[in-house]
Amino acid sequence: MVLLGLKIHTLPQLSRPRMVAALPDMGNVAGIGMDFLVRKLKAKLFAEIYAYWPPAVSYNEGLLKYEQSSYKFHYSPKENLVLFSGEFNPSDPRRLYELCYEVVGMAKKLKVSTLYSIGAALRQPAPTEPRLFGATSTQKNLELLKKEKLNLLAGKGQITGFNGLVLGIAKEKQLDSICILSEIDNPNIIQPKAAKFILDKLLHILQIKPLDTAELEEEEKRKQFMEQQMSYMSGLARKDNQPGIA
Repeated sequence: MVLLGLKIHTLPQLSRPRMVAALPDMGNVAGIGMDFLVRKLKAKLFAEIYAYWPPAVSYNEGLLKYEQSSYKFHYSPKENLVLFSGEFNPSDPRRLYELCYEVVGMAKKLKVSTLYSIGAALRQPAPTEPRLFGATSTQKNLELLKKEKLNLLAGKGQITGFNGLVLGIAKEKQLDSICILSEIDNPNIIQPKAAKFILDKLLHILQIKPLDTAELEEEEKRKQFMEQQMSYMSGLARKDNQPGIA
């Protein structure tokens, strides 16, 4: 049984490109960031890995429709950059490993110089301003992170899911890797501000001209407004807890 299906539409001709590979995580930080990069850089689709999603079939007026999603590889020739993204982060360890090996395999095929991953780091209570953290597989890049004033992940710990494991598989295959994480306080709501913080730093490291992140700032305002409304309604509920009151 073939567990993963890789379809290459065309193989881009790049010179030791960088790759950014990440999948949706807590607060969808990585999902927001990757979608933003693909759109703003007008990256071109060149390959897909067919995914186990959705785990269902849809129907409309009795007619069945089956659409299998896929993970996608894009590239930006102008920025000499490869992007890997998708709609979900596998929870099954075997499929997660297979996916990471496919991504790193593509990176090696394209002679990628460094693989970057992005994501969220949970911190409670909520930080006033999210801090950025970094980790890397080489001493050379450790110095780069310090120069960029990223907080190094201190002590011992784990970076779980695709956004962490792909870095380990890259190291196993002797491919330099760097991870950039932004603090969040709630993993259950989208975190556009955290994604913006990461993108600003990532683009600076990659020496890519800053992108207009106004849409992420507007999304953050909408999120804060909704949080305020929810807090207000919650406060009303606590004040009037009489049964039967509508």
